[in-house]
Amino acid sequence: MTTLPKYLTQDELKHFFAAIDSPRDKALFGLIYHYGLRVGEALMLTVDDVNFKNHRITIRRSKNGLGGEKPLWRHTAKIIRSYLRERRDVGPYLFTGRKGPLQKRQVQKLFTDYATAAGIKARSVHALRHSMAVHLLEAGRGIEYVADHLGHKNIQNTRIYAQITNPLREQVFRELEQHPKIVRLS
Repeated sequence: MTTLPKYLTQDELKHFFAAIDSPRDKALFGLIYHYGLRVGEALMLTVDDVNFKNHRITIRRSKNGLGGEKPLWRHTAKIIRSYLRERRDVGPYLFTGRKGPLQKRQVQKLFTDYATAAGIKARSVHALRHSMAVHLLEAGRGIEYVADHLGHKNIQNTRIYAQITNPLREQVFRELEQHPKIVRLS
């Protein structure tokens, strides 16, 4: 039996982001969620990877994932801009702390602190990546789109998320049950 990935509901995510005051942390966790990034992938981002003019962001995936240029979410662009307005220029990396680039363990601690403040039982930042996968499926996107969005080369790695979306499956089934194109037996 495969353990299903832990993810946050839309409500939990809203509480999580509401608990964040820091523009840097809001931008960091916003990017991790919106692009389904691993922490290391978010920390590899440079200021130059964000192209506000063309509304694009360059993502380098780890674990042999498929990266490349992606559209920049308008909402994400807004929170990155507000972070960059207050950021001290401390090198090429987008997310920095007092001593240079942020480290994975710092990001994990920040996540845990915000999750606790929001009253959410989530142990790992990776829950944000899982959340995006589930939310894309719930928004009606196909497994191929989700695989591409997460940078999965092998779609089998994405299939686990399809098991989570039972409420969506139920809703679609109920709608199809009433659909005029489905023959009803009497």
